[in-house]
Amino acid sequence: MFSALRKMVVSFGFVFCLLTAMFAAVFVFNSSATIHKVSASDDPALAAGFGTAAIDGVIDPTEWAAADVASIQMIFSSPYLNGSLYVMQDSTNLYLGFTVDDDELSTFYWYGFYGDTLEINFDDNNSGTLYDVGENKVILGAYDPWIEDLHFIGTTGTAAFDPQQDGEGRATRVGDKNHYELSFPLCSGDIHDFCLEPGDVAGLQLQYNDIYADGAAPLAYLFPDDQLDALVTITLMEYPSIFLPLIVR
Repeated sequence: MFSALRKMVVSFGFVFCLLTAMFAAVFVFNSSATIHKVSASDDPALAAGFGTAAIDGVIDPTEWAAADVASIQMIFSSPYLNGSLYVMQDSTNLYLGFTVDDDELSTFYWYGFYGDTLEINFDDNNSGTLYDVGENKVILGAYDPWIEDLHFIGTTGTAAFDPQQDGEGRATRVGDKNHYELSFPLCSGDIHDFCLEPGDVAGLQLQYNDIYADGAAPLAYLFPDDQLDALVTITLMEYPSIFLPLIVR
């Protein structure tokens, strides 16, 4: 009897260990899937600080001190490029600054690209998707014409130039980084541009096109991620929080 009982205990122990191992394996698998899951909540959410930037292509730390900033390693770049997006506003303009630690600011012209270019694709209404017909696109080049103002005419990203060109942009090489600055009207009155009000939330995605002087096809890196539904959101400040009464003594 004792021998039979011992066999039952051993058998029970084996089954228990097997079930425990299976449970642990399922738990680890599910935990791994959860850790690597990508969701919109991971995208940067920025609030435009109040300030005015001189668009000279130099992101001066003092000038951009009020900006909200997101810094991200740009996926698929080799060697890895680190990009930083700065966001500010005043009563009339949205200011965007971008730095990237590329090895040079190329001025080689390549099939419509004026050197190393930064494309800014806007999700005007914060729908969470890009390329809605009529939404904004701005391209910043490495030399004149510094800025191109466009709007999407197709859901695959096809864009056309606005008859009325708005905004101001500039790019320069500062130290070991390329600097891009953009000033764009919050509400220009152009039917092809967005018209943003205090409290509105807009989305955007950046595409940095690294142009090579040997004529090779450029490499394109997306910010904040390589997925089209990965967007940066920008919340505009309420005017009462911007304009405080001046006290004259």
